Amino acid sequence: WRQIMRGRLRSRGKTIAGESMGTAKRVLSVAEAGQLVRWLPNFSRAVADVLTLYLWTLARGAEIVAMEREEISEEPDGLWWTIPKRKTKNARHAGATDLRVPLVGRAEEVVRRRMQLVASGWIFPSAGASGHLEQKAVQTAVHWHQPYCKVRKDQARPRLPVTHWAPHDLRRTGRTMLPSLDCPVDIAEAVLGHMPTGVKGVYDRHRYDKPRRVWLTRLSEHLEQLAKR
Repeated sequence: WRQIMRGRLRSRGKTIAGESMGTAKRVLSVAEAGQLVRWLPNFSRAVADVLTLYLWTLARGAEIVAMEREEISEEPDGLWWTIPKRKTKNARHAGATDLRVPLVGRAEEVVRRRMQLVASGWIFPSAGASGHLEQKAVQTAVHWHQPYCKVRKDQARPRLPVTHWAPHDLRRTGRTMLPSLDCPVDIAEAVLGHMPTGVKGVYDRHRYDKPRRVWLTRLSEHLEQLAKR
């Protein structure tokens, strides 16, 4: 049925607290991003760490929660996280490779701290079936702190000052910030792990390691400045 109706059904978007949000993709403003970074300590440590990695690496949530200690390496220019191709969204493409993510600023702090807690295996260990923290648990935690969340509404908890967003929106927010910092489009797409399309995808095999580190460092500095406002 999904194959038959593919392209024929149009989503009306999601509805939150009775309010239609439409189909627009949420991007936090610079003020909201700074406010959220300051508010992160109100989450549990694990959830705050995952959300920090969303903003500081622009990696996908499924990649972040499944990070393993063996994927982290100390190299001459700093700490790197090499995501195996099989864990990326590009795994089905023959020309895809492992995704190299430089860990700078708060991302480096988070990973170094968590590496001290585990000798091997998952950086975000959990007692669940997968062995690591689930992406859904992070999404649920964000919803739990939204001011419109009615789950156990009588239970006191800090409520988010920045509303109507999900973890993946942080990746989109960071990607939107990169052009504002004058980051070239090709590099911004490489940071996200998107593969070039068409002829460029066939001939452009550059791995962009050095520019990834340069621009994620600039993004880190930008986020720190926003957090101080």
